[in-house]
Parts: sequence; C-alpha cells; structure tokens
Amino acid sequence: MQTIRSASTLLASAGSTAGLRAIAATLGFGPEAPLDAGTRAALGIPVTFPGAAVAGGPGALRALLLAHDGSILGGAPLRESVHRLATRLATRAPHALWLALVSDAAGGVAIAAWQGSSPPRVAALIADRSGIVDSDAETVCALAAVAGGADTLVHARWMDVLGRDALSRRFYRLLEAIVLDLAASLGPRLPADDGRTIALLTVSRLLFLAFVETRGWLAGDKGWLSHAFDQCMATGGMAHQRLLRPLFFGTLNTPVSRRAPAARALGRLPFLNGGLFAPAPVEKRWSRLRFDDAHLGRVMGDLLGRHRFTAREDASTFSEAAVDPEMLGRAFESLMMSRERRASGTYFTPPAVVERAVTQALAAALSGDGVSEDDVRAALGVAGVAPRLRRGVRGTLAARGAALRVLDPACGSGAFLVHALDRLAALRLACGDARAADMIRREVLARSIFGVDVHPTAVWLCELRLWLSVVIESDEGDPHRVVPLPNLDRHIRTGDTLSGADFAAGGTTVPGSAAIARLRDRYARATGTRKRTLARALDGAERAHALRGADAEVARASERRRELVCALRGRDLFGERRRLSADDRRELDEVRARVREARARRRALAGGGALPFGFATQFPDAAAAGGFDVIVGNPPWVRLHHIPPASRERLRRTFSVFRAAAWREGAEGAQAGAGFAAQVDLAALFLERSAGVLRQGGAMALLVPAKLWRSLAGGGVRRHLLERVTLRTVEDWSEAPAMFDAATYPSLVVARREPTGAGAAVHVVQHGRHGPLAWEVPFATLALDGQPESPWLLAPPPVRAAFDRVRAAGQPMAQSPLGRPLLGVKCGANDAFVVRLRRVGPQVAQVEGGERRGAVEVAVLRPLLRGEAVRPWRTEVNGEAIVWTHGADGTVADTLPPHAASWLRGWRRTLEARSDARGARWWGLFRTEAARSDLPRVAWADVARRPRATVITAGDATVPLNSCYVSRCATPHDAAALAALLNSPLAAAWLSLVAEPARGAYRRYLGWTMALLPVPRDWPRARALLAPLGERGLAGDPPGDAELLATAIRAFRARPVDVEPLVSWWAR
Repeated sequence: MQTIRSASTLLASAGSTAGLRAIAATLGFGPEAPLDAGTRAALGIPVTFPGAAVAGGPGALRALLLAHDGSILGGAPLRESVHRLATRLATRAPHALWLALVSDAAGGVAIAAWQGSSPPRVAALIADRSGIVDSDAETVCALAAVAGGADTLVHARWMDVLGRDALSRRFYRLLEAIVLDLAASLGPRLPADDGRTIALLTVSRLLFLAFVETRGWLAGDKGWLSHAFDQCMATGGMAHQRLLRPLFFGTLNTPVSRRAPAARALGRLPFLNGGLFAPAPVEKRWSRLRFDDAHLGRVMGDLLGRHRFTAREDASTFSEAAVDPEMLGRAFESLMMSRERRASGTYFTPPAVVERAVTQALAAALSGDGVSEDDVRAALGVAGVAPRLRRGVRGTLAARGAALRVLDPACGSGAFLVHALDRLAALRLACGDARAADMIRREVLARSIFGVDVHPTAVWLCELRLWLSVVIESDEGDPHRVVPLPNLDRHIRTGDTLSGADFAAGGTTVPGSAAIARLRDRYARATGTRKRTLARALDGAERAHALRGADAEVARASERRRELVCALRGRDLFGERRRLSADDRRELDEVRARVREARARRRALAGGGALPFGFATQFPDAAAAGGFDVIVGNPPWVRLHHIPPASRERLRRTFSVFRAAAWREGAEGAQAGAGFAAQVDLAALFLERSAGVLRQGGAMALLVPAKLWRSLAGGGVRRHLLERVTLRTVEDWSEAPAMFDAATYPSLVVARREPTGAGAAVHVVQHGRHGPLAWEVPFATLALDGQPESPWLLAPPPVRAAFDRVRAAGQPMAQSPLGRPLLGVKCGANDAFVVRLRRVGPQVAQVEGGERRGAVEVAVLRPLLRGEAVRPWRTEVNGEAIVWTHGADGTVADTLPPHAASWLRGWRRTLEARSDARGARWWGLFRTEAARSDLPRVAWADVARRPRATVITAGDATVPLNSCYVSRCATPHDAAALAALLNSPLAAAWLSLVAEPARGAYRRYLGWTMALLPVPRDWPRARALLAPLGERGLAGDPPGDAELLATAIRAFRARPVDVEPLVSWWAR
C-alpha cells in the first residue's frame, strides 16, 4: 500500500523513463516496450522523440510513458501537450484504455486518462517534481488503491480520481473545518455569522494569493506565503498583526511608491488595488480582533501547503486534480451562510450546465442577420465546433461582442459570469483582436459583465473569481509591473433583483445614462485619489438618477390617485353619485399608501439616505439601451411558504406571474383551492424580471425548476413566457441523476425577446440516464391544449401524437361518471391525530404519538392509510390509526369523549393556530369527504414512480391521509375497473407527460393531474373489460402489465400501434 511519502518520492523521481516505469508498476502495469518509428507516427507522436514506450496492463489498459525534453508537440506547456496527445490517441487508438505518464524538462510530471474522442474528456494530475504537495501524493495513492478489477471499471475509477471531484470533496471538508475552527477561535464575543464572515474573508484572501503565488508575483518566490509565515514565527509570531494585516491593508492595496518601510520590507510584491484588499465593514466593526498563530498555522500548513493550485478552471475537455477557482467558488458558496442559502433556494450549478447555459445564451444573442449560431459557437471556442469563421462574419461578431452586456440576476460566487467572460474573451481573439489576453479580459470585464446578489459575501466572492480570471492570463513577470485589479463594485452589485421595477415599468430613459457608463468605465481602472473622486462622482450621478426616477414614481402614483378619485366621484346613468364599495375603498387606500410611500422614498433620497437597489439606478446605461443583451444564471428556487409574509404582498403587486399564478382551467377542473393553485416559486418571478430587463432582441438562459412547465401554479409563468418572449430551447433534467441538492429537478429555458411566431420551432432536450435526446416541436403545440397557461408537454412529436389520440378517445376523469378525485383527510398537525396502537381493549386503546403516550376511546379510532403504504391492489399494514373527531357523514362532533379530549388538549394551541381552523372547532379535521365509507373508494399515492392504486371496500372505515387521493365509485365493479386502469402501463405512460416530477424519479399524481386522465367514453363497456382484471388483482392474483395494457387499449377502442410511441417513451 502506498504512503504519502512513497508516492511523493515516485512523483519527484519521474523525470526519466525509469521513474515513469516505477509509477506504472505501482498501478499494475507490466514492463514497457519501446515504440518504433512507425508506431510513433501512427499514434501521432513525433518520430524524432526517442523515449516513447507502452506498458501493458490487465485487459485493454495501456500506459504510455513519455519522458521528454519539451520539444514534443511543438514545445507547448505540459497541460496542452497532454491534451493534444490524448486527442490523437483517442482518434487513432480508441480501442485501448489509456493512462499517459508524461514528464518534461521544465520539471513537470503528468498522469492523465481520458474518455470519448470528439474531443476526449481528459482528467489529469499535473505536478511540479521539485515541489510535490500532499494532494499530489494522495492522488497517486488513490490511483493505486483502485487498480484492481475489470479494466473498464479500473479506468473509470482512474478518471474519477484524476478528475477534480474527488479532490473537491476532500478540499471542501478541510476548508469547512478550517473556516469554522478559525471563526470559533475569535471567541463568543461576536455574533457567529460575523465570525464566519471574517474567517471566510481572511482565508479567501490567502487562497487568492496562493493562486497569485503560482505566477511568481510574490517576490519571485512560489513558496512566499509559507516562507513569510515561517519567518514571522521565528521572530516573535503574532502573524495576524505583523504579517497579514500589513500585507493585506498596507502593501497589496497600496501603490509601491507610497508604501511604508515595513511594507517594502516584505519584498517585491504587486499593487493589486483596494477592492479585494480593503477592510470589509464587518472587519472594521471588529478591528481589534486577531487570529492566533496556531489557527493561522493550520491555514498555512494544512490548507495552502498540502494542495496544488491552478488558475485554469475545469473545462468540458480537461479536468485537473488541483484546486482551481471554480472549485474554490463552489467550496466558498457551500460555506457562505449555508442555512440562509438553502432557505433562499440558492444551489451550486455544475460546470457543464453553466457552460451549456452561457453558450446557448450568447449564441442566441449574437446570431442573426447573416451570422449563424454555428458561427457564434466557433468564435466562442465551443468544444467540438470547427474553429474556422465564415468570411465577413468576424467584423460583425466583433462589433456585437464589444457592445454586449451580460447580467446574472443572482450571481452567487460568479460561475456564470466567469464563463461568460471566458467565452467573450475567446470571441474577441477569434475575431482578430491582437492584444494580450489579460488586456482583452479586463476590457470585457469592464464593459460587459454585470451581476446582482442579495448576499454581500456572495458579491465579494464573485468579484474574487472574476479577478482571478483576469490574473491568470497575464504574462507579466515583474510584480511591480502587474496591472492593478479592476474595481468591480459598480458591476457586481449587492441588491435584491426582485425589488423596484424593471426597465419597462421603471419609466423612460433618464438623462445622464451615457455619462454614468463612462464614469464607471474610468472607475474600473482607477486607483488611489482618482478612484475616490470617481466613486463620489458615480454616487452623485446615481443619486440624481434615483431622484429623477422617484419624481416620476410620485407623479405616476399621484396621477393614478387622481384618476381613481375622479372615477369614484362620478355619477351613474341616473345622475346619482356612486356609492363606494368595500373594494373601491380598499383600492383607494392602496393607491394613497403608494403615494405616501413614494413621497417618503423621495424625501429619504433627497436627505442623503441609502440608495435602494434598482436596475434603472444602478445600471442606467443598460436602461438607456433598452435592457441587457444577455441574462444568464440559476436564480433562487423558493416555494411560496418559505417567502416571508411581509414580502409576499409586495411581490404579488409587482409580478403578474404571482398575481395570476394558477392554471385556471386545471384548478377549476379539480376544484383546487386558490391557495394551492397559486403556490408560485420565486424562480418564476426571476423569469418575469429577467424578461423585463432584457432588451428587444436580447437572449436569456435561466436554470429553473422543471416543475414550472407542468405544475398548476406554473400557469402564470408559462403564459408570461409565451406572450413576452420567443422560446428557443427547453432542456429538462427530470429523468437524469440529481445534479444538486434541491428537492426538484432543473430545467434550462432559453428565449429571445422578440415577437412570438406561432410557427416557430422550439428545441427540446430531455436529459436521461443514457444521455440527452433532442427534437423540435412547433411553438403552437408545446402546451397541452393550445392555451398559453396550460402545462407544457415535452415529448417528441410521435409521442405527443399518441398522447393526443388517447386523450381524444376518452374524457377527463373529472367529467366522467367517476367524478373528480378527492384529496385525503388533512390534519394540519399529524402529531396530534395520528397515533400508533400499543394495546387495544374493549373500550379504550393505549396509544403513542411523538413522545407522548396515553389512552383514547376505541370508538374514535379509525385505521389510517398513508400514500407510501399504498401498493398496486393492496395496502401495507402499518399499525397506525387516526383520532377521528367527526361523524359518519364527515361533520365535526360537538363534543369529544374524555380520553380523546384529554389526548388532543395537549396540542390545543397548535390546533387552534392551523390556517384552516378559523371559525371551526379546534379539534376538527379537514377535507373529510374522502373518509366517507358508504361507497367503495379507489385510493392512490400522491407521489410514486408510477400510479399505485388499490380499493377500499364499502364499509371499511379506513381514513386516507392527505398523502393519498381517492375516487368514490358507485359500485364495486366501477372501483375494480378504475383500479385496473390506474395500475395499467397506459395510464402510467399518459400521466408521465403531465405529472409534476419529484426527486428520485418520482412523479406527483395530484388531484388536478388525475382529473385530466382520460377515461374511456363508453364507460359501461370499459368497465366490463377492466373490472375482471381489477377483481383478480384485489383477490391476490394481479394481472401482468402486458394484460393490463392490452385490455386498457381495447377499453379505449384503440390499436396497439396507436399508443406504442407513448408507452415506449415511458418504458425507456
């Protein structure tokens, strides 16, 4: 078994073929065989290279050993050489499972594996033989540990080990422990969140410097941080006071000519400007606090000293086993106020999805008028696209790219903006910009990249990643000649995207917008006194802009009040004055309140109050241009009940997708309550706001919950999108493995703000376990029934056609003789009503619920059925009962027997506080119709991978809880036939296109969903066919899927060929 020390020795000795041979032997490869000139040529290795060899391993595993002098593949850097080599071998020898072991004369060593061929996905460890760190050695140990077994499995494991994910998990766990430990060391005097923030800021600055250190910019010493810390410890310690504070706040943020002697003594260090290295407000509040040397030593030794840092972010074609900025952003985003982030619905987005979203948004925004999307993708440097641009396209794309403004409305740690910066810089290079790469990036950053986030720490981390993206491209070798980092605080703003108004509602373009844009451009490059002067000028211009906007808001509100007062004071047809109704008074009160609020905001602004966030105020040049050109990101996913009540009314007034969230027809068909049907997700509001700040012809690509396209409460956002923008692409991950820890699946929606064309095609991509499937559907056929708020059906045309044939052959269950589905009984406090039976006597039963034990009369206990206990044709016995406080007809009892009353009295306050309990007896249950036992009932689980239905016979007192739905049937034959239909593959296939997706490949078979399910029009005939199968299943002899499918098809008077595409799509 390899140890860290022995693995370090192997890597440090890998400068020759013998050294590479030792690593290969450790991984299970046999002796190597030199490659002759013909074989080298066939594999794409230059014939002038003498040291190439191949070692055989189990099965198809092959190790390529290359110890070279830097001349291979044109003398490119080791990372690029490895990628080119992998591309050639993947094309010319794809049958082998390759592991490349490469060293060069510059002191580098690489271990790489790859998959695919167009181009291959490379995973690699790239290390410096003279500076092996523990994470390098740990990677070799992990490679050796998984070397046994089948060849394909071993190679897949090597890909995982050499990729960044394994290192990312280890790095995150260590980073979390260090930040929490560092925060705790500050003591209990300061709030926990402040301590975490100070620790996070300190560690993130040091990690930023770890990346800068790889450029040789810290006094030319790539180990400067550890050497400076060691020297400080050797001369008295107190590293926070004597090293970090002078380094951060007196050296790196101070021009060289103005540094104090103590700062100069630290060595030849760059001036990086004051954005990153300026005390944050929380640090100013607690300026006397210091970290002790022991805890800082752990940061230096365990975190910085044990890991390799690379400024190159993970890409679709190359993944390196080193800490990169994207990994750092992911780790910090996970640490940053983790509870608050989860409550706010913010989730990390995988890099592949980020790349997909940014590419599609830029392609949609930059194409048109003679420029194809393929042209744009080629200019963006998208993997797998030929890089050659058509003649005449370069100039057009260069002009469009230079004018582009990209916004992430919930930027988090900046993943989408960093990738947009990368792609736009690549576009400029492809279009002929000959300047240095770092200069191009600085210009793109200053003119094209904008973001907003409600969390100040997220904004700071986003700026950090953008700064790193600029730093990595600089070829400057002299630290004193490094260009200072740009000021980004006017590009990446702290604020609530959903506050204020969008550009359309915010009024007209305000004078001075172009001047503010010029000031911001100059401010981004400014330092020192000039920076402070420009900051004051920008503050004044933004305040003046905000005051003009406030004046317009006051005028609009006042005009609306005058109009309403005049209308209410008017006379009717008979000359009588109108009497004010309650609604009239309410509207007038609301309008007057808006006028007062608008005037108060105007007074606060005029008096020097803080500027509230508003797009027109913070981004007036974008407002003057009609909006942003590209909006991309992953906005928060928050359900209605997690939105604070104080915010709901404001959001309801502002956003139409909130005011009219429900799909009305579906809600009415299932008689769903207004509250349930309007449970909007916050992501829907971000879609509306994004469309409102997008210019005409601009494009947006947002990652949102997939349930928006099918849910009852998604009607408003579906209508808004179909009426306000033209859909280009909808991608759905509902059938793919979970990508992050949200409770629902993501979907990518790409749209342009342009007139909607009914004949336009929408590109649909369904991501599944076996890869993506793509097709196009006409825009007009996306919705269930052609209405803009109806659920969208994301299925290929043949599948949709089969779906429609089944729908046409039946009638919705809610309109059939079976009637609408009923939700099971709702308690509002399960702990009070749901009990487990311990011992049952003739009159009284001993029960327990939660941590309580007691007695309840047998007469008020009824068997309980949960959704998870429903199986096809039967139920799982769980020993639970419900304290039934109602009569046989469902009405609440006037009094309770003594034991039941005593049991429930312990929850009285909780029961009285239930939202449904107002005006009712506090011991009552809700939605009790499903519990009536006078007729047979078909029950099914509300969440399942496919419908699971059983029958509760007439007279059975079982109470289905609200995790079940129920259909009350007239006869046992009706119940058996409906159960057979619901358990059939045909019903499962049809419902799979309509039912909301849930985590774990489950679906929600809610009342409104099942109300749509087609039931054969000739129900007596269908009942005669289906009931015998249902009766068999209920008797313990369940029919198979094939028999259920064939009989269901006959019940609809259809042919197997009519439904085959639908059933095959469901079963795939």
